[in-house]
Parts: sequence; structure tokens; C-alpha cells
Amino acid sequence: MGAFSDFALIPEQGVQPQMDQLPAEMQETIRTTAKRLRVNDAAAVSAFGAKAQKDMAAFSDIAVSQMMSGDIGPLENMMKTLGDQIRACSFKAGAQGFLRRMMGGTASLAEVKAAYEKAEPHISDCANQMIDRRVALMRDSALLDRLYERNEALYRELCSLLVIGDEAQRQATESGAYSETDLARLDRRLQDLRITKTASTQMAAQIRLVQENDRLTCERLQAALEVTIPLWKSQMATALGLARATDSLTAEKRVSGEAARGIRAGAAELASQTKAYEKAAAGSPKEQAEATAEQLLRELDEIESSLKEQAELRGSSGM
Repeated sequence: MGAFSDFALIPEQGVQPQMDQLPAEMQETIRTTAKRLRVNDAAAVSAFGAKAQKDMAAFSDIAVSQMMSGDIGPLENMMKTLGDQIRACSFKAGAQGFLRRMMGGTASLAEVKAAYEKAEPHISDCANQMIDRRVALMRDSALLDRLYERNEALYRELCSLLVIGDEAQRQATESGAYSETDLARLDRRLQDLRITKTASTQMAAQIRLVQENDRLTCERLQAALEVTIPLWKSQMATALGLARATDSLTAEKRVSGEAARGIRAGAAELASQTKAYEKAAAGSPKEQAEATAEQLLRELDEIESSLKEQAELRGSSGM
């Protein structure tokens, strides 16, 4: 019965329209339908709303199966793995040496590359699993939408049955043509339908809750895929660039230092050789003069000795 198809009923609110809230034409249709219910016929009363209850039972099985398939464990494992791998790339924490830790020394290029190459396969695997899980959640959400629509139709059907049943009960009570047994049987039937309507209300609320959880999970996955992982890769790219620049600067300083030391050593050697040359060059004329003077003195001594010998020889001859 789609008597309330034009009403904005919200199953999870559990609201049921009352007879006096309905348009006059609909009220007349409900009264006519209620008169056709044979209150004194046990089979007719038992069949009243039986199809809706059967549909609700089948629908509940489908809904439970769908909700049981949503295991949050693997998702939590993926998020934990992602966080662990990102934290594992904190290569500064592994800086060796007291001075390096105190001065906040950066990691070398080799350390950064090793950290990235170790974490990247695990993070890529997490990203692929997150993409698959996000697609699955979106597919589940679409299925839950269809389940909600089906439950809403059942809820409207149950509301229609209850309004008609309440009207049939009112008419039967006012007519006085039915026994207490007949009226009690009808009342029990209406109570069963109210319980089924309550189940439909609970099911609608549960479906919306699962959909909201799925929506939040999709947002978390989207944030991880579009923010966390790209940010991590950006930071790793920056770290690699800084490490490469640091290594290049260190190598340049080392080469510059060695070159400076070589230049200073060469300059010192050149200065030493220059001084030695200047000293040697300044001392040559003096040494040559001294050698010449000594030679002249020797020659004078020889001449003097020769003169003395000649004088002695002449003295001897005169005698």
C-alpha cells in the first residue's frame, strides 16, 4: 500500500501520520479499506501485513550481511602501517654522535636515500590498498542507499497498514459486533506490526550510521592519499635536495681547504727558497774577496821569503 508515498516520512525518526493529519480523500480511502478487513476471520487478520513482515525479514538478512562485510580492521592496519613508515623516515633521530645530535646535524645524502628507498615500497603498497578500499566503500555506500530506499518503502507500507488497522480496530470496537477474542487478536496483530515498524526505524538509523562512518573513512583515505603521502614525498624531495647540497658544500669545503693548505705550503716553500737564494747570492762577492785576499797574502809571503833568501845569499858572498 503506497498510501503515504506523498508524505515526507523519515524512517529513522519513527514518526507515523495520524488519521486527522491526512487529506479528506485519503481518510475516506482508509475507512473503506478498513471496512473490508474481516476482524472475525483469524486467517484474514493473520494475513494482514504478513507480506510486509516477510519483506522486512528478507531485507534484514541482506542488511546484516552487508554490514557484517565491513571490517574496519584492515583499514586500521593500513593507517598504522602508513604512520609507522612515515615515522621511520625520521633520519635526524638516528644521527650518530653526541655533537651531531646536539648541533642538530642533518643526515647525509646516502642516509636520506636509504630511508626513502626503504619506506617508499611500503607506502606505495598502502596507497594502492587505500585506493581499493575507498572504491569499495563508495560502492558499499551506493548499495546502502538502495537498502535505505527499500527500507523506506517498507516503512511507508507499515505506516499505511497501522493507520488502516487502527481504523479497523476503532470501527470494530464501536460496532459492538465482534467478540473480545476477535478484538484481542486484531490488537495483537497490530502490536506485531508496530514492532516490525520499530525494527524498520532502527534499521534506517543503522544504515545512516554506517553510511556516515563510511563517509568519514573515505575522507580519511582521501586525506591520506591527497595530503599525507604527497606531503611526505615533498618533504623527502626537500630532504634529498638539502642532503645533496650539504654533501656538495662539504666536498667543496674539503677541496678548498686542501687547495688552501697546498697553496700555503707552496708559498712557504717558495719563500724559504727565495730567502736561501738571496742569502746565497748576497754572500758570494764577500767569499770571493776573502779568497782573493788570502791568495794575495800568500803570494806576498812567498815574495818576502824569496827576498830574504836572496839577501842572505848576498851577505854570505860579500864575506
